[in-house]
Amino acid sequence: MGGSFCRFVLYKENRDTMEAINLLCKRMKVHSRVFSYAGTKDRRAITVQKVTASKIKAERLLGLNARLHDMKLGNFEYVKEGLKLGDLKGNHFVITLRNVQVESEEIINKTMNVLKEHGFINYFGMQRFGTSSVSTYEIGRALLQNNWEHAVDLILNPRDGDSKDQQQARQHWTENHDAKKALELFPKRCVAECHILSSFVKAGHNKDCAGAIISMPRNLRLMYVHAYQSYVWNKMVSERLHIFGCERPAVGDLVILGEELEDDIVDNDVLINSEDKKEIKVKILKEEDIPNYTIYDVVLPLPGHLVIYPNNNIFEKYKELMWKDHLDPREMKRSIKDFSLSGTYRRIMGKPIDVSWKTLRYNDPKIPLSLNDLDIINGKTEPENVADGTLLALRIHISLSTSQYATMALRELLKTSILEP
Repeated sequence: MGGSFCRFVLYKENRDTMEAINLLCKRMKVHSRVFSYAGTKDRRAITVQKVTASKIKAERLLGLNARLHDMKLGNFEYVKEGLKLGDLKGNHFVITLRNVQVESEEIINKTMNVLKEHGFINYFGMQRFGTSSVSTYEIGRALLQNNWEHAVDLILNPRDGDSKDQQQARQHWTENHDAKKALELFPKRCVAECHILSSFVKAGHNKDCAGAIISMPRNLRLMYVHAYQSYVWNKMVSERLHIFGCERPAVGDLVILGEELEDDIVDNDVLINSEDKKEIKVKILKEEDIPNYTIYDVVLPLPGHLVIYPNNNIFEKYKELMWKDHLDPREMKRSIKDFSLSGTYRRIMGKPIDVSWKTLRYNDPKIPLSLNDLDIINGKTEPENVADGTLLALRIHISLSTSQYATMALRELLKTSILEP
């Protein structure tokens, strides 16, 4: 039957999804709107995901493979609808821990069984907050404070960990505030910086910081304010577990009524506002409700003007934290719609859908210890166990629901054992 969308599998190494898509757009000379996907994948991994391209022939996409480094496209088919953020149902991970140091492999089995049976604290992963010395949540906080000048400074000013060309561009901007020259110096991959500087150049001055912020792609603007929501949520789940423990629900906790939750929190990078989806109904637990629920039912809100907050000490913790930032958890409406946060809910504990693991002895510290999808296609064989190998590795297969982070499951594993990555 076919359709006007070409769906394909994107394989990539050490690139995040947006970077990979931008590269495809550059090679094909098309707008980024041509491509759509269900969620973003991390940079620091080998990942595989489905992507759809509107009105693009498979042959054209296939032809890119010869010019792509650490990326491959394949499994082309024509479909009637493009993918949308939120179509994702979950993720499967293969994680290999090298040079594991334990007294016996039985400790590994016990630790893995704890993760399998009890799960992990469902924190947002650190990748949600960026990898530079300026966290995305700090920029989001400035945007929610309507402090446009500070937000622009956080995005443009020098920061640790930048490449040499980025450092040069930031230094020039800081010393001269010459938007045109700074724009020439910034590499095109610095999307936020380039959009802000382009806005200044078009305006002929650097005064309209709000307009410059609005000129950035919408997904980037949303990323910043959602990072602040995630920052607050992570702080609050720590407070919840510190005050009430992780064994059972507490009076005043929130649980979801019905099965709506997983549809309303989507991929790792985008939160659907309640205004855009059906209303999520929550119940505030009373003493008599406690036996009917488990800790895995308990949710906490991401700050917003449409959510209900817990009816216990945790709401005070929300207020304490956000008031320090001159924000109010109940007053999250803004004149700019993208920064007007209605909020949503997230379960405080996560449980793997399935987990399996295997130990592997080896000697060469540089040898690959697992196969990726491209290796399998190319007919490579699985690394063999060396019975008397001096080094020990742990290979984990784990499937998680959407919005859950493998890094946080791994954090729980490493925290509760003497395993060392």
